[in-house]
Amino acid sequence: MKKSYKLICIDVDGTLYNDQKIIPEENRKAIQEASEKGILIAITTGRMYHYGHLYGGMLGADTITIASNGAFVKYQNEILNHQRLSYEDTLFIKEKIEKYQFFAHYNTWNGLVCKGNLGDGNGYLAANEKLPKEMKIDIVVTEDLENEFLDRKDQFLKAIVFSKGRHAELMQLREEFRDHKTLGVASSSVDNLEIFRKDVGKEKGIEALIKKLCITREEVMAIGDAENDLSMIRYAGLGVAMGNASDEVKEAADFITETNNEAGVAKAIRRFCL
Repeated sequence: MKKSYKLICIDVDGTLYNDQKIIPEENRKAIQEASEKGILIAITTGRMYHYGHLYGGMLGADTITIASNGAFVKYQNEILNHQRLSYEDTLFIKEKIEKYQFFAHYNTWNGLVCKGNLGDGNGYLAANEKLPKEMKIDIVVTEDLENEFLDRKDQFLKAIVFSKGRHAELMQLREEFRDHKTLGVASSSVDNLEIFRKDVGKEKGIEALIKKLCITREEVMAIGDAENDLSMIRYAGLGVAMGNASDEVKEAADFITETNNEAGVAKAIRRFCL
């Protein structure tokens, strides 16, 4: 007899998406069937809140968004979690990123600030072409980050750094935060580093949501592949690692499904929920 899970938390890149950034039809169908059965679906991502709105539209099912690695959760019209960086920590992060001359985004719950060319093909630019006017992501490209930080004082949730192949230097940047009292880091791919409050994690977002929903962590299934998914994999009643997940995620998981190119999300949902 299958256990009755009430909430499925699904990461996006490397999990819901295949390597071509497409949601396999098998994933879509399994999620729709789970939703029709009354199971809630939460897009649980490092991306911003309204970006999650797009996934629900693509899935053909109602979804909840746990955004910014759990730092921002909004259910209906109520904000359940909003873990912002202090202004001082935002400046410290900027100093360390600029020391290594990396390009980075500094994200609020629905805004992005960066210095330098955002670049063609950016996911948030593409998202804004599809999002309704009231949900568009506020994108600011500036040469004066500190002024933008002042204008948005205490509003930033995280910074995400892009290595562009400079992996050794990215690891050096990571070391700068090893013993920091209030800041933590995680990666969602080998090419980036996300910097946020040390008490932030996808499990914190899930915890805030299930408290509102009056369900238990034992009734949650979480599916992911990367370091920033570790906390929710360990927290959920059933933690599922993708076949393409890192060894650390696989070791933490209760079950390992197929890869993101083999519709591993659908296979896990069908095995445990349908």
